Amino acid sequence: MAVLRNDEERPLTAEEQEFFRRLYRDHYGALFAYTYQLGIGRDAAEDYVQDAFMTAIRRIEAIKASDNPRGYLYQVLKNVIGYGLRSLRYAVKLQRKLEEDPAGAELYAQALGPETLYRGSVSDGELELLIRFYLEGWSQRELARELGISENACQKRIARAKAHLREALQEVPGTPEEGRQERG
Repeated sequence: MAVLRNDEERPLTAEEQEFFRRLYRDHYGALFAYTYQLGIGRDAAEDYVQDAFMTAIRRIEAIKASDNPRGYLYQVLKNVIGYGLRSLRYAVKLQRKLEEDPAGAELYAQALGPETLYRGSVSDGELELLIRFYLEGWSQRELARELGISENACQKRIARAKAHLREALQEVPGTPEEGRQERG
C-alpha cells in the first residue's frame, strides 16, 4: 500500500491517516455530486474530486486546524476545477494559434512542455503517470513499485490515462484527433 505523504514529504501519522479516511468517507459522495451537477462528465468529476483529495493529503495539517474542514475541501475542489477548466481553455487557444501559425505555436508548445499543455486534460496523477512512462522512460515495473500496485494494475492505469487524454484531445475543436474521428 502506498504511504500517504503531506507537503513536507513525510508520511502521515496514524491520527492524520484516520482523519483523512474520515474526510474521504464522509465527503467524497457530496463532492462528487456537486462536481457532477456542474455538467462535468462522470470521469472528469471523479478525477477532479480525486485531485482535490490528493491536495487535501498534502495540506492535512491546515485542514485539521480549520474550523470547517468540509468548507476547506469544497474550496480546494473549486480551485482544482477552475485550474482544470482554465487549462482546457488554454489548450483550445493554443490549438487555434497552431492553426494560424504552425511554426510559432509549435515552438511555444515545446517550450511549455507537456505538464503545462496537458494539465487539466487528465488528472494530475494520470499526467504524471504518462510523463514518467512515455517521456522519462520508467518501466511498468518501476511505476508499479512506486505506486504500490501490481504491474497489471499499472498497465491498466496507463491505458486508462492514455484513453482519458485521447478523449480530452478529441473534445478540443480542430485537433488532429478530432479529424481522424470524423473520417473514421
